[in-house]
Amino acid sequence: MKDKDTFLKDSKTFNEAMTKLTNHLNTNFYTLYREWHYKDIEPRIFAEEMLGEQERGIEGQILLPNIDTTAISINVLVYRFFTFGETKYIQASDMDVYGTRYFYDANWNFQPFSYNNKILSDELPKPKILEESVMIANMLSYLFSFVRVDLYIMPQKVIVGELTFTPEGGTCKFTPNEWDRKLGELWK
Repeated sequence: MKDKDTFLKDSKTFNEAMTKLTNHLNTNFYTLYREWHYKDIEPRIFAEEMLGEQERGIEGQILLPNIDTTAISINVLVYRFFTFGETKYIQASDMDVYGTRYFYDANWNFQPFSYNNKILSDELPKPKILEESVMIANMLSYLFSFVRVDLYIMPQKVIVGELTFTPEGGTCKFTPNEWDRKLGELWK
């Protein structure tokens, strides 16, 4: 949707959104995925500013290699910092488009693994404020043995997305398989 007024006036889209939100509110993620930290939390809906619509050419926004993205309205990357007391790996992935995921170490060296997706050979340019982003992820995560810190790197700022203690409910499969063990060994 272009703006909230269009959204509110389009009753079909509005009703579909309300149904989806109601379903989310009625989903118990503790029961569904055994994510214990959701057990006693009252479900809520948070509305956030849409990133990318007004900022074509932002840092962290790319056209995906070898994919025609002309019909896609949003193509913003989220940077997911896999921290084990400090940042060890960074996953750069598009938010909704094709599930593309790239992995790097904390110094932006390309890593030969992925999860739930094929390993991509195309590399992404290093974000201009990577060091500041790593510092933010480390500040948010230093008290935890593991947490994934999601950040959106914009031209002049970093926006915190979320902290995730059990990404994908712990069910993701790494490719190649030995990366399950390598990452698990980092967890103290």
